Amino acid sequence: YFFIMFFIVISAGCQSLMSEDQNLSEPSIYEGLWQNESDAVFQIDKNEYRAVYTLDGTNTINLYYVPRANIKKSLEISNVAFRHTNGTILPQSKLIIAENRSSTLITAPNSYGKIAFTSNRDGKSFQAPISVVGNYTVILPENAVVDMALLSRVGPSDYSSETISNRENIHWKMPPGEAIYVQYYLIRDSQLLAILLVLCGFSLIVYSIVYWIKIKKIKQKTREFGPHF
Repeated sequence: YFFIMFFIVISAGCQSLMSEDQNLSEPSIYEGLWQNESDAVFQIDKNEYRAVYTLDGTNTINLYYVPRANIKKSLEISNVAFRHTNGTILPQSKLIIAENRSSTLITAPNSYGKIAFTSNRDGKSFQAPISVVGNYTVILPENAVVDMALLSRVGPSDYSSETISNRENIHWKMPPGEAIYVQYYLIRDSQLLAILLVLCGFSLIVYSIVYWIKIKKIKQKTREFGPHF
């Protein structure tokens, strides 16, 4: 019985070490984002987004979101990780995360490397603070675009875009200001808008025809029953 319990304890310890090693390996949720050349990259999905900031001479990063003008609130984050320049990845427990009303501060164990985190989101708009100096990239969800001013907006306006693997990538070079902002739409939204405009146009034509017919009948009756001298 003693040997059986000893074997179970040893096995559990080995599994724990293996699990910790797996956690320190490259997390699959940030695969591809670690290698992105931008100093800050954000991959947007339906209910969350993943972000990777590059630290270059500072070991802290300040995060927040702006729900209204001149109002900052702390950002709720999860799955925080730090990647050293040599590729070693540290889990969230190795970083210091402090939160107050207006911001969330992450302190890394090194001034050079990359910080990754995940945060919840909803809707078809996205904003992020310009927390590090450099180039920024936002990867939109599949079939999402920003090429129609009526349905989308991007700020700062000096940006470029390209489509990679059916996802539009928006790039800024050294964006000014305090934050980047993207309001996008899905391709099906533009299709629905086109259908709606066609229906509205068709309805207008039908209404115009009916109106013209009524006016014509009224004029005809006026001529037939008008005053006789």
